[in-house]
Amino acid sequence: MKDRDLKTITESLDGPVLVGEPLSGHTTYRVGGKAECLVCPESSDGAAWVFKYAHREEIPVTVIGAGSNVIAPDEGIRGIVLKTQNQSAEIMLPGGNIIVADAGVTLIDLARLAAREGLRGLEPIAGIPGTVGGAVFMNAGTKEGDTASLLREVQVLTNTGEFRKFNPGELSFGYRKSAFQMTDWLILRAVFELEKGDPEDISSCLERVFAERQEKYPLDEANAGSVFKRPAGDYAGRLIEEAGCKGLTVGGASVSTRHANFIINSGSATAADIVELISVIRKRVYDFSGIYLELENEILNSTA
Repeated sequence: MKDRDLKTITESLDGPVLVGEPLSGHTTYRVGGKAECLVCPESSDGAAWVFKYAHREEIPVTVIGAGSNVIAPDEGIRGIVLKTQNQSAEIMLPGGNIIVADAGVTLIDLARLAAREGLRGLEPIAGIPGTVGGAVFMNAGTKEGDTASLLREVQVLTNTGEFRKFNPGELSFGYRKSAFQMTDWLILRAVFELEKGDPEDISSCLERVFAERQEKYPLDEANAGSVFKRPAGDYAGRLIEEAGCKGLTVGGASVSTRHANFIINSGSATAADIVELISVIRKRVYDFSGIYLELENEILNSTA
């Protein structure tokens, strides 16, 4: 990036603009080298401005939310890393059973506010440690339900600078899949259609969800959620455990002994350790079962 680009972005934007910022502080795996420029807008409008500026000036741009499903490379990322998660991200209640959330809103915050307003439906995805934008991008979910089933509309900015609105039927949603994975578009906000319910009942259900996830998954250790997608008719965690991978270690990365479809960073892992461990797990599972596990974590490109 040129000095004039940094100056323009810094002067035009509310929110931190950090040069040479270690990505290990912005990903839940706690790995990753330096971002050439990490930009943290305080609004969706700010994120849209950065995204348009980057494309106009032909600066590579990588979008992250909470950094909870990504592996940031040890060599860092060139260009702009646009972080959408922020404390100022807005949640709007236009009325009825509709709730609108900026891409940078965390799912936990969204679900808790919806519960207070007597809106149910977000419980299946509430415990996933990510943002609304990331949930839409991945069609995040659990066996109880996914993001796409709750959506009425997604508002985006295309790589040509056009604002567009899509209904879920236009976005090729599938299991951990959406059209956004095949485009260079920025998700700005999502419109959810929920159901009316009793606030106390919904809040109690949420707390049970959080408690169950805390017990089942290694949430007190650095990880990025489920590493592999669920293969048809089976579970990745079961296959990994049956293949003898539970507790397997490469460098500072290891397969969780609590849930085999999680990789944890002991504190000294590198991105290379995690990627190598993924490769070892895949080979062992394939040799054991003939099933090739598809990655759910996203490996970010150092050159964007």
